[in-house]
Amino acid sequence: MESKTALKNQGFTLIELLISLLVISVLVSLGYANFRKYAQKQALWAVARQIEGDLRLAQSYAMSGKDASNCNTGTYLYGYRLVKVDNSSYKIQRVCRNPDGSFTFNDVPPVRYISGFEIYNSFSQVLFRSVVGGVDSATSIDINIRRISTTSPYILVNVSLTGAISLSYNE
Repeated sequence: MESKTALKNQGFTLIELLISLLVISVLVSLGYANFRKYAQKQALWAVARQIEGDLRLAQSYAMSGKDASNCNTGTYLYGYRLVKVDNSSYKIQRVCRNPDGSFTFNDVPPVRYISGFEIYNSFSQVLFRSVVGGVDSATSIDINIRRISTTSPYILVNVSLTGAISLSYNE
């Protein structure tokens, strides 16, 4: 015949199993919530870096005088600009200056879309001057990017008058 201690050491009680499952489920749910927040933050950073890369592309086109010959006869390359089309898209354009002081704009394909995110401030364009690469603006330009239908977190892309581009994360 088996002793009482041998029978008692054969397994876990129902209470012990339930408490173990409860602890595991709490840990998994906290881990999932943190992972989801991290993944959303990384997606926001990816969009901000995409815009930063396109700003640097427009700036390098302007500084190198890329496609200056594509401006019409009698005009000259003034620079390149990044233009907000709507809250979720933007494009790069070549800017040619006419003799009368007006400008002609030619799109550099493709239009860039940032699905799931939006540019939500009054930013309209960033124009980089040809050869010098600085910004044709009286003040530095801020571009705010966030997930659609949220107020935070957001990333601020700042373009200074000298053409320096910086990113900052705000919660």
